[in-house]
Amino acid sequence: PRPRAGLSPVDLRAEAARAATIFRQGRAAAIREGGYADVVVDTSARSVRTAGVPLLRIRPSIGLNWVTSNLCPVVGGARALRFLADGRSCGGVLTLAGAGTSIQLRIDWLTGRVEMSSP
Repeated sequence: PRPRAGLSPVDLRAEAARAATIFRQGRAAAIREGGYADVVVDTSARSVRTAGVPLLRIRPSIGLNWVTSNLCPVVGGARALRFLADGRSCGGVLTLAGAGTSIQLRIDWLTGRVEMSSP
């Protein structure tokens, strides 16, 4: 048997699912605490984080593209997606690419819903 090399579509989907979970946890925290919660996507550090949740480091073999509104805050030098107490957000799209495909996580500004595209 040979060790698996590279990134498979399943690996890419799993990484996207982990990132989506962090966005959902950030939204839940904002609603639960009645304030706001920031999910920071740092493309240079290849990480996604929010308070109270372990940092997600994105593999080097996965391409990242993070697009948000200019209304989203900059936290620690990186653009964050802010969830408000009513579940809304400033909206954004995180694209993860690799293994010949890409997956988008779309965070709706009005509802804060996180949708993951199919690869």
